[in-house]
Amino acid sequence: MFKKLLKKLNLSAQKSRLSAVDLDYLDQQDLTRFNEQDIILENEEQIQEFLPEVLGQALARTWIDKRFLNAFHDFPIEILERGGVYLPDHISVEFRKEEKSRPRVIVYENTKQNKRKLLELKLIMVAEK
Repeated sequence: MFKKLLKKLNLSAQKSRLSAVDLDYLDQQDLTRFNEQDIILENEEQIQEFLPEVLGQALARTWIDKRFLNAFHDFPIEILERGGVYLPDHISVEFRKEEKSRPRVIVYENTKQNKRKLLELKLIMVAEK
């Protein structure tokens, strides 16, 4: 893929900063994963400890990747699983993006009687001088 782009731009791999080996390495990467290893979360403590970082990555990606935004909005659990993050069956994830508000993710524990909020995250960018 990268070689075709380089040819179209009349650039050679020798002229670019990346070598052909580097480009082949990039082609082989699964850039949809949240971590090198699968993350299997089995209880509330693990969810509280590990899921905020993963969901922060997902939220950040929704800001820059419209396809990911649409997919994560419609299928958050499936996107997490494709990225190697597995949650217990009684946990649900909702992605919300209203017109003028920041995107946010809410994680619930579902029981027969009710739905209890475990986490809520929204990404806020801060510019510093």
